[in-house]
Amino acid sequence: MAQIVAGFASSHTPLMSLPGELWAVQADNDYKNRELVQPGTGKHMSYQQLLAEADPGIAKVVNVETFKRRFEHIQRGLDSLKDAFAQVNPDVVVAFGDDQGELFYFDNYPTIHVYWGDQIKMIPRQVPDNASEARKISSAAYGTEEYDYPGQPELGLHIIETLMDKEFDVAHSKYQPIELGGDIGPATWYLDFKTSIPKRRMGLAHAFAFPICRWFAGKKVPMVPITLNTCYPPNWISPKRAYNLGRAVRDAILSWKSDARVAIVTSGGLSHFTVDEELDRHTLKALSEANGDALCSLPRHRLQSATTETLNWVAAAGAMAGTPMEVITYEPGYRTPAGTGCGCACGQWMPN
Repeated sequence: MAQIVAGFASSHTPLMSLPGELWAVQADNDYKNRELVQPGTGKHMSYQQLLAEADPGIAKVVNVETFKRRFEHIQRGLDSLKDAFAQVNPDVVVAFGDDQGELFYFDNYPTIHVYWGDQIKMIPRQVPDNASEARKISSAAYGTEEYDYPGQPELGLHIIETLMDKEFDVAHSKYQPIELGGDIGPATWYLDFKTSIPKRRMGLAHAFAFPICRWFAGKKVPMVPITLNTCYPPNWISPKRAYNLGRAVRDAILSWKSDARVAIVTSGGLSHFTVDEELDRHTLKALSEANGDALCSLPRHRLQSATTETLNWVAAAGAMAGTPMEVITYEPGYRTPAGTGCGCACGQWMPN
């Protein structure tokens, strides 16, 4: 039977790729971001409303010197993750990620989706020639060349069938259309607006592309991508459901009739587009203690907007069963006095 040999996780925000000198440029997007939620209360707010109520102490860490120091720490964490991944050298990866207006839209948005095709396109993000240096660097972190990335259809099918037997209703795909676009929202909670995305060429979503490009150490390990709707109500996944899904995926991997060495992979989060440092540290503590009860009970009202990507880590923790996660890096990536930014983290699970 197959065995799970390790797990790996990181955030995938642009702050993981942008030198500190450019964090303020990335912050320009925050002033008009419609997905800002106040940490702690879960209130949907504008940038100006957040700024008016923000902790004044945040402004003390919004400077280039702090940005540069945090960026260097993040890079050391990512390099450590890359070295560990290369050393483990798995035969297959099962990856938990989310989708933000890439492959899925409100014409048909699944809560859980498993891809089991032979391959899936990696397509670089298209940026205009006059784009900022910050945008060019952050886009390149999700891929710079087009190619077919290998899937693992046998394991993908086995995961789908196992999940269905365990009463998870799973959407699936064997191939992806290249031209994609559509509408996201409006719905409930913070999502009280509509975003329309025109059709364009789109390949593997950023949650899966970032690990491949940044810390897979140049390896094209066959992948089963499992996409969770973490971000968008009304059918977004709950913490408990995400954790139990991870446990069920673990059962599927361990019952797969193969001698493959499988790694669990995830990326996303932690808190953003506003930093909820308290929630980040609570989550990382639960991950490092393999505390499934704490992960299952993460507060829904604080898991809104893109902070919901934390649930990718919760699913991965479920798949790693009782193995504690080693926290390699955590930086609260504040980039404005209003507290916008991202919780930047790297972690790994190494079973005995």
